[in-house]
Amino acid sequence: MDAKEHVKRALLHVFRIYKVHTLSLHVGPLEVHIRGYNKRWKEALQPAIDELVTEGLVERQGSKMALTEKGKEEVASRP
Repeated sequence: MDAKEHVKRALLHVFRIYKVHTLSLHVGPLEVHIRGYNKRWKEALQPAIDELVTEGLVERQGSKMALTEKGKEEVASRP
């Protein structure tokens, strides 16, 4: 799995485990999660978010990401 795919899965996982529909990149559980990223994953973060936006799973809201209806279904469908 390449870094971008890893980060995409990790982002959806954070939405799932915290049962939230919006996450900030600068505060809260996602920011804490990102702190543990190595250089390769940090470089893949923005491209991964861009791809999730393109896939229609999240939308950008400034420095926040929000699940779309499609994203909510995707997160809910995985254990």
